[in-house]
Amino acid sequence: MEFVPRSAIIHEFIDTLEPMMDVYGLDQVGIFEEEGNGDTYYIGYTINKDDDMIILHMPFVKNERGELALEKEEWTIRADGKEEKGYHSLQEAMEKVITRH
Repeated sequence: MEFVPRSAIIHEFIDTLEPMMDVYGLDQVGIFEEEGNGDTYYIGYTINKDDDMIILHMPFVKNERGELALEKEEWTIRADGKEEKGYHSLQEAMEKVITRH
């Protein structure tokens, strides 16, 4: 597990915002961050599509220096008060989001 500064991961996500909006025809995309239980930390996107807010995120592990490492390359979709796990790429998760709208 390779730990890197949180800011480096956030910058990688920021670099994909505009292309995501263009490719998937989204109304708005932002960065999502959430502290989980223990050393779990979630980073992903908030997406506004057709007046719905959807969250896509992956789990990270946070060390004592505040650095993060990807725990599992698995995307989770949160929408309508439900979670769907098990998407192995951002593209796979986005296709699910787009087809439901």
